[in-house]
Amino acid sequence: MINSLKAYPMLTDRRDTQFVADLLSAPMSVNGNPMSQGIWNMIITKRDLSMWTKHKMKPHRGWKVSQVKTYFGLTGHGQKLLDQFLALKAETDAAWQSIWADS
Repeated sequence: MINSLKAYPMLTDRRDTQFVADLLSAPMSVNGNPMSQGIWNMIITKRDLSMWTKHKMKPHRGWKVSQVKTYFGLTGHGQKLLDQFLALKAETDAAWQSIWADS
C-alpha cells in the first residue's frame, strides 16, 4: 500500500504521521467487519471537528484541536482546518476504495 500512496499527494505528505501508521496497521473489528483504526479515527474526528467549527463546542472536556492537527498532520484554524480535513478525508476514501477494488 505504501507504493500506492504516491497517487494521493495529501496522504504522501503525511506518511510520517500517526494517522497513516494507523491507516496501514492491522484492522480492528467493528460490528464484525474489519476497519483500520485510522479510518475509525477519521470518522470520529469528522464529527468532532465539525461540531467544534460550526457550533464552537468541544465534543468532550479533554478534546484539543492541537491533538487533531498533530495526528493528521494538519495546520490552520476554524473553517480552513475543517476544509483541509475534509479534503484529506475525501482523498483517503478514494484511496481506500481503490485498494479494496484491487483486492
